Amino acid sequence: MSSMPNDATVLGMEVSALQSNVTVDGDNVLHGTLHHIKNFDKYDQGATGNFAALHVVAPADATVKITTSSVTDKPLDEDRTVVWKVTDTEDTLKVKVERGEESSNVDYKASGLTLEKE
Repeated sequence: MSSMPNDATVLGMEVSALQSNVTVDGDNVLHGTLHHIKNFDKYDQGATGNFAALHVVAPADATVKITTSSVTDKPLDEDRTVVWKVTDTEDTLKVKVERGEESSNVDYKASGLTLEKE
């Protein structure tokens, strides 16, 4: 898992508008700041809150699914981009990578993030 470049665009929004200095440490804890966003309609109509833009590194022939507090086993597109709505620093993003008979599960924690308020 890695953070998206600041100049990248996800769901019509520049990553720099969503977050600042987001990194993932060796314990799978995210660090950095998630900015407060209003009306992030391409995420969900009228969506408001804090969003992390991340990239899952996985083999091209692997299936990648995510689970959060609001989605279960959602498959990712080929670009492996995740836009995660973080509602609390206790939130966890579960990533499952399946390739043939092999499978791995990794939990990423929001506990190192600062969530800007409205």
